[in-house]
Amino acid sequence: MKRVAVDIGGTFTDIVYIDDDTMNIVVDKTRSTPRDIGQAVSEAIKKAKIDMSEIALFIHGTTIGVNTIVQRKGAKVGLITTSGFTDVLEMARGDRTELYNYLWKKPKPLVPRHLRLGVRERTNYLGEIVEKLDEKQLAEIIGKLKGDGVEAVAVCLLHSYANPENEQRIGGKISAVWPEASVALSHLVSREYREYERTSTTVINAYIEKAVVGYLNRLSANLKDQGFTGQLLISGPSGVLGIEAVKEKALYTIASGPIGGAAGAAHLSSLCGIKDLLTMDIGGTSIDVSIIKDGVNVERHQSEVLGYPVLMAGVDIRAIGAGGGSIARVDAAGLLTVGPESAGADPGPMAYGLGGTKPTVTDAALVNGLIDPNYFLGGEVSVDVALAKKGMKAVADKLGLSLNEAADGILSVARNNMITTIGEILIGQGYDPRDFALMAYGGAGGLFAANIAEDMSISRVIVPVAPGVFSAQGILTMNLVHTYARAYGRSIEGLDTKELTDIYTEMENSALQLLTTEGMSRDSIEFTRSLDMCYEGQHYYIETPVPGGELKAAAKTEIRDSFERLHEIKYGHRIQAPMITINIRLRATGRIKDVPVAEIKSGKDIPQSAVKPKRKVYLEGQLVESQVYERDQLLCGNTIAGPAIIEEPFHTTVVMTDQTLVVDKLGNLIIRIGGA
Repeated sequence: MKRVAVDIGGTFTDIVYIDDDTMNIVVDKTRSTPRDIGQAVSEAIKKAKIDMSEIALFIHGTTIGVNTIVQRKGAKVGLITTSGFTDVLEMARGDRTELYNYLWKKPKPLVPRHLRLGVRERTNYLGEIVEKLDEKQLAEIIGKLKGDGVEAVAVCLLHSYANPENEQRIGGKISAVWPEASVALSHLVSREYREYERTSTTVINAYIEKAVVGYLNRLSANLKDQGFTGQLLISGPSGVLGIEAVKEKALYTIASGPIGGAAGAAHLSSLCGIKDLLTMDIGGTSIDVSIIKDGVNVERHQSEVLGYPVLMAGVDIRAIGAGGGSIARVDAAGLLTVGPESAGADPGPMAYGLGGTKPTVTDAALVNGLIDPNYFLGGEVSVDVALAKKGMKAVADKLGLSLNEAADGILSVARNNMITTIGEILIGQGYDPRDFALMAYGGAGGLFAANIAEDMSISRVIVPVAPGVFSAQGILTMNLVHTYARAYGRSIEGLDTKELTDIYTEMENSALQLLTTEGMSRDSIEFTRSLDMCYEGQHYYIETPVPGGELKAAAKTEIRDSFERLHEIKYGHRIQAPMITINIRLRATGRIKDVPVAEIKSGKDIPQSAVKPKRKVYLEGQLVESQVYERDQLLCGNTIAGPAIIEEPFHTTVVMTDQTLVVDKLGNLIIRIGGA
């Protein structure tokens, strides 16, 4: 099978081609095109010289969903909710995301107040309709929204997760009298409790649907024009998805980008036998961090997009604006800051010579010799170190430092920002960094990994093969995954196992039908059941495994024991209190044929072809002469002592003094920190 993955980033768009039979692999990059992100996809295919008529599988990671929110270019949305609850989006939660930032403000609702309308109806938390839907008022609301030029309607009624009947009636009425409007019903988008989060999720889906569907239609047409007749899949929050499923739930594209790297790291974890990994994807605009525990990606069921909460199960990835294009400046107080603003792909760092006027992390790395200006993107892109030095001088003069010291300061501040994010996701969830290895990829991962690992007492760094396009390559390792959730509040003692079995069976039948239409055979499909549970009175819950098949009375004991064990692992104790369920969850997986993996040649001595001329680099506060190596020429078993630099067309790996690098049988670079 021949397969292709294209991953769009903030600065570059990556493409990976794999021929399973011949093990021919082609990787490449092209600049992203923010004004028309689809253009970069076509340019990447053309640059890699891929004949799309031969491709059986095309998987795409896209930023269209997030970009639509960032640029505020979504559809004009109207919100219909239960009368009296029209200000849920405005009220939000009573917390402060940035506790000590007195300038912080809650994000502006995506639906203005005059387009948030309440209809008389009421369903209670048990799913009982206590007030019928006012059909006459609904007709007036639809007429008003239509007259105001609304393009999409979000419908989120109180307790519709327990009984969606009134939402279904509203959706049917809108479709009948106003078929050109797209409609997002909350019970189809997210059938979970929490009124504000569910409303926010439904509104976001409605807001981005027009842009997402339009983009996917254009993408399909462009690929077809190039002769593509294979299967087109989109990377989502937990796996890849069929294009029709993404069109129905545009929300999935929000997590489409960085998921590939996290999935690829989990796949590589199993091949390397390293079960606990911290992943660090440093690109042009951001760093994305995730955790792999016992060989599996750690997931969460609620995330945040630009301050808006989203109820969506998926890999837990945290991001901040700290990448190669992050802009450095000296603020009014004389402090050096880096990011979160980025120079992006256009104009990019000053060294690109495309009009950038502010120094970036990439400029700092060039000034200090960490990146060879003549080998940037394999020599394909010409960079001007003189321009980078010009920007660095502006920073250095304000701080009273030399150029090298100023550049080192920029790299140090960026690194500290990254460590803060890593600490939040790792230490903040009770994990000990010493138990993990650090996997670094993205265009700039190798520049920072060794230093970060040392600062956090992590003993090993893994830099995978082709780290500059690792997210795109990781997309090809993902399976088709659909997740289902439904609010289900019960005590564990009062749990009706037959009722629970019936709900799971209904979900599994729906998933089976969907995965079958997406080309999966029955024997490649598997289901994973779970329940969100907590002790009575707790605000947060733990996802607890549930046995498959028909559930008997004994299943309640098994579920109870699993929850208490997981609670003790996470919080260090058990509580003598009643246990309750919150949500039913199902994960349906369609297994795609594994990507073949080849081992590299072995050899004790480093080939002469791998040795490049030494160059002076500024490391650890001083200029040192560092040996430079060409990665593609290294063999399994080669050992390199730091300081050293390992170069490849789309990536540079820095090995610090007192660190040792070893090449493993798959071609991964393993850096041992502190003689570990």
